Amino acid sequence: MYKVFQFDLGRNALRYLIKTYNIKQIKLPYYLCNVIRHTLVEERCKPIFYHINDDFMPDEEFEKDDYILYPNYWGICGVNVSKLSIIYPKLIVDNAHAFFDKPSGFACFNAGHKFGYKESYLWLKQDKDNCITTNTVVRNDNNKIQERNNIFLDFHKKYGNTNLLNFDINSVTCPFVYPYLAQTIQEADELVEVLKEEGKTVYRYWSPLPKSFCEYKFYSRLVPIPVLPLS
Repeated sequence: MYKVFQFDLGRNALRYLIKTYNIKQIKLPYYLCNVIRHTLVEERCKPIFYHINDDFMPDEEFEKDDYILYPNYWGICGVNVSKLSIIYPKLIVDNAHAFFDKPSGFACFNAGHKFGYKESYLWLKQDKDNCITTNTVVRNDNNKIQERNNIFLDFHKKYGNTNLLNFDINSVTCPFVYPYLAQTIQEADELVEVLKEEGKTVYRYWSPLPKSFCEYKFYSRLVPIPVLPLS
């Protein structure tokens, strides 16, 4: 069972978590928004970076006592979240791209503004002997979730045959974007131009990474095709 708290931003939910548990260091993936790293540094919590593989899974094993932040990339990595939650008791799930996914891990937070909402949430797992309930109402919006999933499926029908990413379409609850991994940087850039001509705003994620990193292909060749916000 989880206790849920409401915040304005996901980063402030993470701040609260760090302060509440006096967390001194957290394992973070290299491929991640700089806001998370900056939040840790501001709270005097040391980021220790790890690599991810082609399936967005950590490319190393951790100690059982490690605090590990894992992002549900694009809202399509729910299967990875489930696997890691079983292995690591102090997993912190970053659901900034998966606002409507169920909480998992030791703690879980999302970012409402990415889906058109003002509120974000933090879930903290409670011991069975210390279960706490709250009256905080977490959004559901089933009709809008279905609408968003339909758009995602339309993109998959259009781009799935050439998308180099391998993910389980049936495990996606409510995605943030449709992630398309192109074969070349030129192909990715050309797709971005096409999408812009269609009136879509396309952001490339995230900051530059060394070409020697496995994650460099995500930085340079992954096109996050926007799915309409649920506002």
